[in-house]
Formats: sequence, C-alpha cells, structure tokens
Amino acid sequence: MFSRSNNDRTAAMMNRQMSRRSMLKGTLAMGAGAMALSALGTNGGKFMLLNLQTAEAAPLDSDLDILNYALTLEYLEADAYKAINDAGMLSGRAATYFKAFGAHEQEHVAAITQTITALGGTPVAKPAFDFSGVPTDPAEVVKFFQQVEAVGASAYHGAAGSVKNPDVLSAALSIHANEAMHAAALADLVSPGATLFSPAAFATPRTPDEVLTIVGPWIPSASSSNP
Repeated sequence: MFSRSNNDRTAAMMNRQMSRRSMLKGTLAMGAGAMALSALGTNGGKFMLLNLQTAEAAPLDSDLDILNYALTLEYLEADAYKAINDAGMLSGRAATYFKAFGAHEQEHVAAITQTITALGGTPVAKPAFDFSGVPTDPAEVVKFFQQVEAVGASAYHGAAGSVKNPDVLSAALSIHANEAMHAAALADLVSPGATLFSPAAFATPRTPDEVLTIVGPWIPSASSSNP
C-alpha cells in the first residue's frame, strides 16, 4: 500500500531536487517564461539541437513514485494547455492542435491517476502553477509549447529505465510516444520542414533532477517552501 508517508516522500523529493539547484534562487522574479525558455535551450532566438546523452536512473524508489512524478508533469501540461485554450489566443491549425493536445494531457492525468489508485497508491495533489511568464504572442506560444512537449517526452525517456512493472512501462511508453508526436507536430508549425522537426537520430533523455530544474519556476509553492 502506498501510504501518505510515501506520497509525502514524493513531494519532499521534488522539493529537494529543486532546492539543490541554486539557479532557482532569485529566478522567479525573472518570470517563469524567460527562465523556462533559457533552461529549455534557446540561444539568440534559435532553438539549439540536442546532443545524445545517457540519463541517470531516476532517483525514485518505486513505480508509484515515478507515476506521481509523471502525474505532476501531466498536471502542468494539462493546465498550461487549458490556460491557452481558454484565452482563445490561437487560430487555425495551431488552435486545432492545442485543443486536441490539451484533451490528450487531460486523458494522461486521468489514466495515471487511475493507475496509481489501482496499484494501491495515493495520487499526488495537483500543485498551484504560475504561468504568468508564458509568452502571449501566438507564434511564441507555439514555440514555447513545442519545447514543453519535448521536455515531457524526455522526462518519460529518462525515467523509463527505472520502471519495474512491465505494464506500467508499456503505458508510460505510449504516453512518451504521444508527447513526442505533440512536439513534432508543433515543431512543424514553428518551422515547416526544417531540422527542428527531427533534430537528431536519437532522442535525449532528462533525469527528474533536470526536468524539475526546468519546471520549478512554474511551481512557486514548492520552490518557496525551501530555504
């Protein structure tokens, strides 16, 4: 049984991961969007290609810990898409994609929540997110979310090696593939036919520590609880 103490340990782990990174201190004032774009690898307005690297094993103790880590990221993506869709700032194919992808992220939240419960665990509570720094220009919004989806795919990639239950791994890989397709579709909107659509022959994984460094500015309630 995944007790409340285990659930608290997952949240505490996320706080520790973010608190270890001194770069988070003082960056919230810069705006979540600016910080996240920097961490996602932009340089002079041009997106940098990713280098192949090996992700370290996820510092999580069980499949339930990993599922709650994934659930937190899915909460973030679902809420971010909802905010953009509710604002009605996009049109055409971009608006169609965002509505469809937002629905996908909501389905991911439901599926992971159900899986955690079925395994006897307690789904982690949804954090309070701060999207105040997300770009407001439609073209920049698409670029921003393309990178968000790429981070989501890399997070599943980075944690896959630590999943023990083959059924959980299979489900996680299906979500990973969906996140990667989102990233590819948005990349083609950003720069049709360019190398951004498929920047390298091999995908780059990210460890939970790396992912939480990127998304930390969006979760001020977690960051501010650390010294």
